[in-house]
Amino acid sequence: MEKWAATIIANAISTYALDTICTAAGVLLVASGLLSGLDFRDAVIILALSYLLWAGGLSTSLAANWRLLESTGTSTSLLSKLAYDVAGHWTRRGGIRRTLSAAGYVVFELAKESPYYLGAFGLAFASDVISGEEALVFLAGANAGAAAYEFALGRSTRFLIGIAGKTPYASFEEEWEPAQYLTDYYSTVDADERNTIAFFAEAARRMPADEPALVFGVGPTLHHVFALASRASEIHLGDYLQCNLDEITRWIEGEEEAHDWQPFVRYTLRCEGGDNPSGTAVLEREQLTRAKSTTLLRVDMRNDRPLAGAQQCYATVLTAYCVDSATDSLDDWQACMRRVVGLVRPGGTLLVAALGRTRGYFVGGKAFPSPFLEAADMEKLLRDYFPDSALTVRTVSVPECTPHGFSSIILAEAHGRFPPPTLVQA
Repeated sequence: MEKWAATIIANAISTYALDTICTAAGVLLVASGLLSGLDFRDAVIILALSYLLWAGGLSTSLAANWRLLESTGTSTSLLSKLAYDVAGHWTRRGGIRRTLSAAGYVVFELAKESPYYLGAFGLAFASDVISGEEALVFLAGANAGAAAYEFALGRSTRFLIGIAGKTPYASFEEEWEPAQYLTDYYSTVDADERNTIAFFAEAARRMPADEPALVFGVGPTLHHVFALASRASEIHLGDYLQCNLDEITRWIEGEEEAHDWQPFVRYTLRCEGGDNPSGTAVLEREQLTRAKSTTLLRVDMRNDRPLAGAQQCYATVLTAYCVDSATDSLDDWQACMRRVVGLVRPGGTLLVAALGRTRGYFVGGKAFPSPFLEAADMEKLLRDYFPDSALTVRTVSVPECTPHGFSSIILAEAHGRFPPPTLVQA
């Protein structure tokens, strides 16, 4: 009830503010005389253009409203909040909840427009105070005011969420939910993973063949493992949380409640050159991945021996959205990343994906940390271990992921790791 109470109060305030701004903008535009003398056709064109402006402002507030719903369960739109809650009872798929809540938001905003039409055209038809053209100009001004309002609302909402979300972050040990993470991020192959999987599939062609590979920080996911299966002799999957490894085990053992990774397998095969992979090809890659996933192990990148005391090094190490997704400190990221790089044998390959330029990301409305990493940070660190000629670091924009808390990712591949320095004893 507290979330609904907050939504009702926010809705009342936002509606009053919107009405005030739109009315003032419409009246000022008519009174200014800037568009006086327009014929009806030109006035209609101006009104149509004002709706494009309004749509631009609305896109900003829609993204912010989704983040507000995910992080607090509240909204500035009653209908959006209702759609979000109803969808939450019906499905756990984040994409459906987002679409329905956005539809509720837009419908509610359009409903707020109706009084302006009734008032403007009612006055135009009932009296000679204003003409039909002036009514259209008033509406265009109201739309311009609405656009400014929606943009300001979206930006201020994101700013306030950012302040509130700086601390504390959710606890991985106590608040991480693998099932929620899979639902929010892996119901479909979204833009971030389309780019990541394509990058890894291409980079895997250059990894050492027929040698063991390690996926460090695999999480409860397997979508990056499929690209390694055709090259590695065996694959070891490591994660800090046992609950994530339990999710992996369910898939390896073929349990019914395991997550469905077939869309990601199919996309991986397409990236490898299969234009339209058959169902048989997908099943074969799944079976190959199961067969080659020989070891699941607990890892801790905060430990100088991150493989729980083991000292094995690998020909290929892949770490995706792990080190950067566990701390908000750039210094800690560097220290942990160096430990992960230390698991690559001399001459070996490292494949990395990370969130770019963000302080955190959301899972089930909970904020988890990220150190505002930039490509330059990644490149600077990897140059200490790999030759420039064998190092690729790129930033990819993924604005579709903004509701999750980030809008860019960093992808890196590095080959031919330098041998560690030899200690010379006196």
